[in-house]
Amino acid sequence: MLDKLTTYRFPAFVFIIISAVGFSSLWYSPAILSVSSFLLIVIAILSYKASFSKKLNGIAFSLIFIFLLYILDVFRSADASVSLNKILLLLVFVGLQLACFAAFGKLKAHLILLFLILSSMILVVDIVAVTNYLMHKEYYNALLLQSKHIPIPNMHHIHFGILNAWVILGLAGLLYFKKLHGNKHYVGVGMLVVIAICCHILSSRTGLMALYSGFIVSLLVLVYQQKSVKPLFLGILSIVIFVSVAYVSSTSFRSKTANSLEDFSSWGNGKEINYKSMAMRFEGYKTSIFMLRNNPLGVGAEAQEAKMQEAYTLRNSVLFKVNRVGSHNQFLEYGVKFGWVGILSLLFYFSALFKILPSTTFPFWGIMTIFFVSLQFESLLERQASLFFISLLLPLSYYLFIKEEINGTKVT
Repeated sequence: MLDKLTTYRFPAFVFIIISAVGFSSLWYSPAILSVSSFLLIVIAILSYKASFSKKLNGIAFSLIFIFLLYILDVFRSADASVSLNKILLLLVFVGLQLACFAAFGKLKAHLILLFLILSSMILVVDIVAVTNYLMHKEYYNALLLQSKHIPIPNMHHIHFGILNAWVILGLAGLLYFKKLHGNKHYVGVGMLVVIAICCHILSSRTGLMALYSGFIVSLLVLVYQQKSVKPLFLGILSIVIFVSVAYVSSTSFRSKTANSLEDFSSWGNGKEINYKSMAMRFEGYKTSIFMLRNNPLGVGAEAQEAKMQEAYTLRNSVLFKVNRVGSHNQFLEYGVKFGWVGILSLLFYFSALFKILPSTTFPFWGIMTIFFVSLQFESLLERQASLFFISLLLPLSYYLFIKEEINGTKVT
């Protein structure tokens, strides 16, 4: 796409450092996050020729199509500033993701180091959050029974749960393929164990569902790729043991389980669904589908929130006003905004991502599952933080687990 631009070589470590700084700023500075995104896009354009092989062209085209939907939305908005703000966010999502796909393909020798740096940041936040939880255990356990969450320093707890799941699968993949050598191997094992434990203490149900969905898909792909059922048996046994130990030893995990059962029992019981996280989400799904049926072209980004509340009223929802949540599903979110075209744009994007799966090994299949499952319970493409870490981690994970890169030979 940008093949004809003059190429200026930046040292590889510059791109790596800015990526790490941008990722760290998720916890302390939206401004630095924005600057980091801009710099990464510029460096990729100047240094790494953002040209794509045929299998990556579909990703570029699908992202540009999503971006065009936001541009068109400006023309039907009474207050264009709302749509313009969304355009700026999507510009980062599109530009940064394409920049990382372009640059990481040239920085393969440095990607493991970058992933370990990012994982260490997750580890530090995990330890801080778990320490805070242990210091106020009774208080937070009571909140967990009320569909509340253990606080994460300066980050949405669902986003952090998804990040934990992403890192766990990535570390497991690197260890499985013996890509961590010497002391890095022991560091990787230690980080994986600690992050996995912290994940079960801290993560929301969305994070845990995404993690285990990704793990199971990874196992199935590994069975297919190795033509052996042994990994599936060992993997399922590991899940059973780990979940059992987590339930017995972690009061937060038990509290979340108890809350989930109470949440599930409230479904279909009128006003009992109020203050029940998943039940409220399903009511939001129903309302979003109601809006989509009545507005097949969507209502636009500006009118979305007001129209959503009107739809709750028209449906005579049993939810109290304070509990009338948004779509909490990225596909339905785009459906409400842009109608069926919005949903098709996301399907186009995922079909392009699915096309590159055969060229990757099992960890990337699991990571893609984490991403896809997460979007069913959270609108991840609406916030700056999640747009950044998806744009960074998706290309990074792809190049870490592309078949041609396992032990330097093509894996079939």
